[in-house]
Amino acid sequence: MKFLIFTPALKESAIGRMARIVAHALIDQDHEVVVVRAECGRMLSRPMHTFETDIILWTDEAHVLSAVSESDVVIYHIGDNFEFHEGCLAWLSRVPGVVCLHDFFVGHLFYSWAQTHRKEADTILERWYGADLTKQFFKFSDNAAFIEGTSVAAPCTEWIASQATGVITHSHWGTPQVSRACVGPVRVVPLAYDAPGASAGSETYVANQYGRMKLLTLGHVNTNKRVVSVIHAIAGSETLRRNLVYRLVGPVQADVAFELSALANSLRVNLMISGEVDDAALSSAVIEADAICCLRWPSLEAASASTIEALLYGKATIVTDTGFYREIPDDCVVKISHVNEIDVLRATLEYLYTKPEDRAAMADRGRRWAESSFRPAGYAKELVDIAAASQRVRPIVNANAHFDRMMKGWGASDALLNAPSTVSARAAMSNLLGKHINRQVLSPRYPEK
Repeated sequence: MKFLIFTPALKESAIGRMARIVAHALIDQDHEVVVVRAECGRMLSRPMHTFETDIILWTDEAHVLSAVSESDVVIYHIGDNFEFHEGCLAWLSRVPGVVCLHDFFVGHLFYSWAQTHRKEADTILERWYGADLTKQFFKFSDNAAFIEGTSVAAPCTEWIASQATGVITHSHWGTPQVSRACVGPVRVVPLAYDAPGASAGSETYVANQYGRMKLLTLGHVNTNKRVVSVIHAIAGSETLRRNLVYRLVGPVQADVAFELSALANSLRVNLMISGEVDDAALSSAVIEADAICCLRWPSLEAASASTIEALLYGKATIVTDTGFYREIPDDCVVKISHVNEIDVLRATLEYLYTKPEDRAAMADRGRRWAESSFRPAGYAKELVDIAAASQRVRPIVNANAHFDRMMKGWGASDALLNAPSTVSARAAMSNLLGKHINRQVLSPRYPEK
């Protein structure tokens, strides 16, 4: 099979890293792969992951159209970052394909896209979420208010799913919104990921049974990673203040780093802020850690690459009991309720410090489960399968596209095309065509521990 894969490819993108892993697995299974870089124009010259296949820029229209004509299926890796996925949005509406959906909230993606598609954006919002939410969507005072007001009420996943011939996503919690919008198959498949330094780390790492325990948080330092809660949890325990070092590795704004350092100093918490580091330093940080804190609130992603990496490295891992994290077996991680988060986290950290043998046993269970779950070869096979299944709904997609072209030829506006009466007519046509199509193939793919 010939795959054309739209994805961010720059080094900073975890989705790009995952797409590279899957592309290599597809090639190993004797499929052909061409990759289209999907980042915004100013990012297309940045260093990228190594795909070992042909690379096209999404802005090279002639080359992309030629690749589309030669491909059996088009794949789009999409997450909630417009600058990383601008090319996916530009081409998905023109060339429908299978979407690998990495986030169940793509409100930021939609918000940025809407800046140049405002009328169309308003009709899309009203279609899926109603007039009241449409009026409020672009008026929130700040990002925290935006997430609180839209993450449940208007996640915008329907906007993406409605353009796809099929969707692969990586946990179950957000699939109802996807399934109600996608005309094709929807599948839950564990995210493909790797941990290049894990085997070397297992040979060099010695559990810190005495002295200070090293706690690590990975990734962009923002409020939903609960760093402030972790600092307060450590501060409330004399044992933890004396015996725990908390390290942050990942991009962090200067003002955020200053505020966190000031808070930690005032509470006598040993905090190290390393900022963004290269791959070798990142791997070393993970290897050196005794435990990794992967708290998220709110949790908006379909899967957490940093959590998967922590498990693959065989690290004791702390997560929030929500979303994707609930699908990890209970004995492979420590799950923290967001209610009384600081108190529960303090008790958890004290337990992990005083019980290194339990910490190591949990880490080993998590590693074995992760190795059996997040396999690139398995993901590639599922992608081949859903690509074939999605072809059965192409008559529906083509009919809808023909309907839209015909209406636009008659002078129909985007508002009319998205009006309730038009949507109902399109749905009736799709249901008629889809009578004998098994549209939804939603199945749990995570192995039992």
